Amino acid sequence: MTRGDEIRQYLARMAEFNRWEEEHPTPERDPAAVLADLSLLYSLVPREERQSDPDPEKLGIQRMRAIIALMKSSG
Repeated sequence: MTRGDEIRQYLARMAEFNRWEEEHPTPERDPAAVLADLSLLYSLVPREERQSDPDPEKLGIQRMRAIIALMKSSG
């Protein structure tokens, strides 16, 4: 499977998700409740992990930019 095939499959899955999401809207939530949830999740991550950068060379961002460039070039 080529990278282009992978991208097309990904885009098809995202389109399907977007159709599903339109039929199942997210319920409105109080912003304070959302922040409380995020705070809880953040507190569950060990301090050492919160203080370190797992991708100091930002390889994930580089891969994302390469995929976007490929998508633009394949039209």
